[in-house]
Amino acid sequence: MTQTTQPAGPDPTPATDPEVWDAVVVGAGPGGLTTAAYLAANGKKVLVLEANQVVGGSTQTFRRAGNKFEFDVGTHYVGECGPGGRMQTTLSGLALTERITWLRQRPEGHCQIMIPGTTVQTPTGWDTYLERLVAAFPDEESGLRRCVGIMRGIATNQVRWKRPFDLLRWGMRPITTLMDACGLSADAQAVILAENGDYTWPPHRTPAAFHAGFLDHYLQAGAYYPRGGGQMIGAHLTDVIQSYGGRVRTKTRVEKILVEDRRAVGVRVRGGEEIRSEVVVSAADFKRTWAELVGEEHLTRRLRKRLADLEMTLPMFAVYVALDVDLRERGTPPLAWVWPTNDVDGYYREVAAGRCPDKMPVGISCPTAKDPEGTHSAPPGFSTLELVSWAPKEHAFWNVTTDPGDGDGYGRDERYRQLKEELTQRVLDTAELMIPDIRERLVFCEASTPITQERFTLTTDGNCYGIAPLLKNLGPFRPRVRTHIPGLFLAGNSTQNLFGINATMWGGMRTAGEVLGRDLEQEVKDGAVFVDEARLTEITDDFDPLLASKPGSVIRRAARRRPTTSVV
Repeated sequence: MTQTTQPAGPDPTPATDPEVWDAVVVGAGPGGLTTAAYLAANGKKVLVLEANQVVGGSTQTFRRAGNKFEFDVGTHYVGECGPGGRMQTTLSGLALTERITWLRQRPEGHCQIMIPGTTVQTPTGWDTYLERLVAAFPDEESGLRRCVGIMRGIATNQVRWKRPFDLLRWGMRPITTLMDACGLSADAQAVILAENGDYTWPPHRTPAAFHAGFLDHYLQAGAYYPRGGGQMIGAHLTDVIQSYGGRVRTKTRVEKILVEDRRAVGVRVRGGEEIRSEVVVSAADFKRTWAELVGEEHLTRRLRKRLADLEMTLPMFAVYVALDVDLRERGTPPLAWVWPTNDVDGYYREVAAGRCPDKMPVGISCPTAKDPEGTHSAPPGFSTLELVSWAPKEHAFWNVTTDPGDGDGYGRDERYRQLKEELTQRVLDTAELMIPDIRERLVFCEASTPITQERFTLTTDGNCYGIAPLLKNLGPFRPRVRTHIPGLFLAGNSTQNLFGINATMWGGMRTAGEVLGRDLEQEVKDGAVFVDEARLTEITDDFDPLLASKPGSVIRRAARRRPTTSVV
């Protein structure tokens, strides 16, 4: 795609920052970047500050083996990305629907679920979903119809007029309670719960309404993946911000949100620099925003109590693998959840207790299979895999005694390295259930722990999904984006808009609307487009989103510098 463009503005260096910004956004994840893009496109002078060297948060990518292989940190599959879905709506207001394109994954079954003795493909549509469950467990048809019917009614709001009692009776109770009441076997329950690694929370503590909504997110219209990988999101949102006069600074860690006369007036970054602004939007970790960036002296009594009791979702353990075989030629599914046992809840109980069982569940994501062109993640004849599980959050478990955010000194600890290797082998053991020769074809392997996640994203305990989806944290009880401190707003995965790439970007648009005092959501639904695409950067075939997402990279300067990969 080639377009004629206008200059986007000066290089984003601190020396040219204006004295006062209209808005400073803390954190360049998808929520923070979307908020900043909508603010910039609506005439606000916006500065985005990111501690990491690359924007994108959990949507970013990284490269290894001399740029030969590229891996997604957290962009595995996303729902509601088709025409009329929330993702397309969010992108449309920024004129990005053609620049960030979404590839639908295997309409006949986007995710392969494997438990011992049973394999099920997750389809599109509640009716087909029920049919496949019944086909897998024909002796449990009655219980499955009852269970799926209740979940569907709750998720699609049918209970409001058909069976309102179901929402009160079942929606607010644990999903395990509902499945037990329907008489479902451990195997049937495991299949229904298999994808809950997408929110890493114990089933016996997850409201049925939440899990039903999670299933509906994908059953509506399937699962999608961005062409070119997750870094496309951060690169193009950054382009909008910079094209409309904003700045994005990386390797800039915010240490304090400045509050004067009970109002947010700016931030102070590591090194002492103070940046003044009319508005501050924190897309940083919810707990750290209040406890560290704002400070206890500015909290209400109710908020102090909430922070003391607040639980976050469990953190991930990920293994990034490259193989010397093209898995597409084998028909390997692009997405899968593999459980070596049928005790989903039992695994969570072990991890929550600070232990990591020998048999670990694994989510398998294959970028080279998800993107038909397959050019961004591996050379021809190779495949990349992201293998994700979850593990204890406690620093003591990992033998870490320092703040991960201050560096990687922990990585040289012998016990830490030993644990990392042990868990890597357990993950590969499970992956072998789907790819039996994974170890024989392996040419690259690297692991990421909860400590790694904490270091690079500065999240509490390295969590990926923010506040735990307990009943007391859902719906009207979830944090609103407008805070009790005038001038301070929230974005990101712990707000009322929930977590996940789709939800945080949608929420970013809503946060921008709160700042502007307008209903941007409705304006965009009505057809408003705030970005003139002619002002955006020319995109050529050799455009490199990773270079465009690094410090000092005006996107058009990086557009023709994508490194060439070759087999060595």
